[in-house]
Amino acid sequence: MASALNVVQTSHSYGDLMLLMKAAELQQERPWSYMVEMVRIESLYHISSLEAVDFLDKFLSMNPDTSGCVKLHDFLDVEKNGSITFKQFLFEVAHVMKKPLLMQACELAFAECDVTNGMQAPWLVEIGICKA
Repeated sequence: MASALNVVQTSHSYGDLMLLMKAAELQQERPWSYMVEMVRIESLYHISSLEAVDFLDKFLSMNPDTSGCVKLHDFLDVEKNGSITFKQFLFEVAHVMKKPLLMQACELAFAECDVTNGMQAPWLVEIGICKA
């Protein structure tokens, strides 16, 4: 269809529209920045559009700045610039979710950390990587 319309072909889909509408509904300044080319996400990571919208809710609960980035200082920040976009967040979470042994290791490590040091990792629980 893109070639018939003489426009650039992308991997955007109805799922991206769902993300855009959710971001707009929650009054994000740049709702288009939350579109992630869902066709690619679905094919690479088997994350549905509805799951992506759920992850967007979780990402937005971490109070992104006006550029759509969340400040993080941990293993999700692969570029080590102190913040991540929703697309980076979704890729990382999807990658972790595809690795059941990694998920189990995360759960065990954070459970041990909680027990021995009294540290909390509520965002890992909230996004579904670790159980409460």
